[in-house]
Amino acid sequence: MNITENIKISDLTTFRTGGNARFFCEVFNDEEIKSAIEFSREKNIPFFIFGNGSNLLFSDKDFDGILIKVSLKGIKIESEGVNFSIVSASSGEAFDDLINFSINNNLSGLENLWNIPGTVGASVVQNIGAYGTEAKDFVVSVEGIDINTFEKHLFKNNECCFGYRESVFKKNNNIVITKVYFKLNKNFIPNLKYSGLKEKFDNKKKITAKEVKIMVEKIRKEKLPDWKVLGTAGSFFKNPIVSADKYNEIKDKYPELPVFNIEGDFVKIPLGYVLDKICNLKGHRIGNAGFYDKQALVIVNYGNAKAEEIISLLKLAEEKVFEKIGIKIEREVELIGF
Repeated sequence: MNITENIKISDLTTFRTGGNARFFCEVFNDEEIKSAIEFSREKNIPFFIFGNGSNLLFSDKDFDGILIKVSLKGIKIESEGVNFSIVSASSGEAFDDLINFSINNNLSGLENLWNIPGTVGASVVQNIGAYGTEAKDFVVSVEGIDINTFEKHLFKNNECCFGYRESVFKKNNNIVITKVYFKLNKNFIPNLKYSGLKEKFDNKKKITAKEVKIMVEKIRKEKLPDWKVLGTAGSFFKNPIVSADKYNEIKDKYPELPVFNIEGDFVKIPLGYVLDKICNLKGHRIGNAGFYDKQALVIVNYGNAKAEEIISLLKLAEEKVFEKIGIKIEREVELIGF
């Protein structure tokens, strides 16, 4: 394990903010995870464990500790049933690489999640979702190491407490995820619940998982920034889930307000619409940061933005949404060092 000093945090995250980290290391197996944590305890300094850095906003202050990047690798088919295969993926693998592996092995289910810039480990922490699919729909179990005892645990799907961009791993960060097991389909049935995706195929009868992947990428490029070009963490906020009564109250004031779906007596409101059409924030900038001009739910670092400029934008969004529709919105992005 190689520990380096004085590393720019902005080079390690997709938002491209942050000062310098006193120490940094990349870990490739369970023993290196243990060694990195023990190093922090010997030095009496904090540690922070992350994957691709795609859902984080670091402050511009220096981090007087060690950043530990989890880079465990490996994807393989563990077992097979008549209509499915169990695939294991190490937590440091890019989620897109897992999707490509599944498609190359004639397996499906994850293709709607294509082009989300995160790792396999992060996918279950966040329970990533897009275009009618969530990671939890295919997770069998999650393997992780307890940072206090260094014991390995296996969490079954129902023990992960998955919710909308939530999991037990997000609430309890004592577990470092090392591997995830997915149950993937041998018989491809396209998930076209998302109307925008369905429309792209124009009632085409025979569709492949690869074609869905390609179409998802096309849709994302139409409305989301390329995270390899512009600093971003994707959607900054969750879409609010409110009671039907609350939705009707808002709709009386804003009759054009749409909904995504209804879950029992609850409704999910597309926050991007609210930020754009009701709060007029799409394209609004503070310094070198701004709400993306094609999707107001996304905050972008247009180049050398300060973390505080991004914080000012998120506070503006929170204040405006509460002022206009009386809802306190929740963040998807984790703030570090504020």
